[in-house]
Amino acid sequence: MANFVSPPIAAGLGAGASALALYGDVWWQRRQEREHADTAWERAVLPGPAALAESRLGTHAGSVLYALNPDERVVPFSPLRRSELLSLVDWCRASDGKRMWQVMGGAGSGKTRLLIEAVEQLAGEHVECGWVQHGQAVTAAEAALTRRGRVLLLVDDVDASPRQQDDLAGMLTALAREPSGRVKVVLCGREFASWWARIRAAMDPADQAVLSPAGRTHIPSALADATDQFQQFQGTVRQYARYFDRPVPVASLTGVTTAISVAELHAAAAITAYNGLTGPVELTTALRQLFTAEETWWRTNAAEQHSAITLPLPILQSAIAAATLIGADNLKQAVRRLALLPGLTASSDERRTELALWLHQLYAQRGGQWLDPHLPAYLADRYAALCVATHPGLPAALAAAALTT
Repeated sequence: MANFVSPPIAAGLGAGASALALYGDVWWQRRQEREHADTAWERAVLPGPAALAESRLGTHAGSVLYALNPDERVVPFSPLRRSELLSLVDWCRASDGKRMWQVMGGAGSGKTRLLIEAVEQLAGEHVECGWVQHGQAVTAAEAALTRRGRVLLLVDDVDASPRQQDDLAGMLTALAREPSGRVKVVLCGREFASWWARIRAAMDPADQAVLSPAGRTHIPSALADATDQFQQFQGTVRQYARYFDRPVPVASLTGVTTAISVAELHAAAAITAYNGLTGPVELTTALRQLFTAEETWWRTNAAEQHSAITLPLPILQSAIAAATLIGADNLKQAVRRLALLPGLTASSDERRTELALWLHQLYAQRGGQWLDPHLPAYLADRYAALCVATHPGLPAALAAAALTT
């Protein structure tokens, strides 16, 4: 090059090339770091409350229970909850350094739906929202701190297990020591009294002060009065009739002597629309018909999608109850736990494996767990309770299975 350009120019070009090479190295390193951070974020959080199985069989077209999940959003968000929604969203938008909010209410009260609606409200406002996967709270916090801009972490079912609460304590400590306060967290559970004080007591006093909740949303477990129940039932039946592509039946809810939860009312309305029930619809009868319809869908799905699952209904009932009550962290654990259930103790390992895979693929899984069907908690718990009451040997089997690692 010195034969064609002057030495000063050649030196300048050489320096420029070196600088460009250095810039390229820095750019490539930062790109790798960003990709690593994105991967960590995607492993720790979900875009919604549940994750679909890797190769889920069939669809949820015949599942009435799945249609009742809050993220299906069949029924518009209730205007009666608008003040709670605005309080939560306003806190998310604020830059006052207050990092935590709590949402509390009984099963079926509408907690998860409130969080879903809050995330929807924040869409387009440069707030990155992530639902923390079960057992990934610390990793989620660390990944959130690498994100650009404001981040909102949502932890549903915080009172589900002691292990999750221990993981949560580590997450909160990490967030408390982040100076900007741009990462916020919403904790959502049925109650806080039995475990929240224990977590706070183990914290450094300085961290505890930073994490003082900015507020708490308490959602009543039951609807207000009979008039409210009547009006909501009529409107909800219309919404589910549209969802299931059915004519709107003329029906009214009866057999309600006390205030009922939103989950119960929606369940009764869904099966009323699905089965085309007319006239007085008794609540207990409606729930029984809903579970019967779901059992019919299980058997149809198993026969069409997984011919290896040719088990009597009582065994399927026990397997679903085990999946909803104790779940499993992986396939091997699921197979070992199924081996303890009545009717499966003498079955082959291959048959239990096929059953476990079918359970894993039947529904999406809550919080990214391997086996924890994403279903309305109140209704899933009620169905499991009915199974336990019906099958005498099931309670002891479930207790033993829960201890199986």
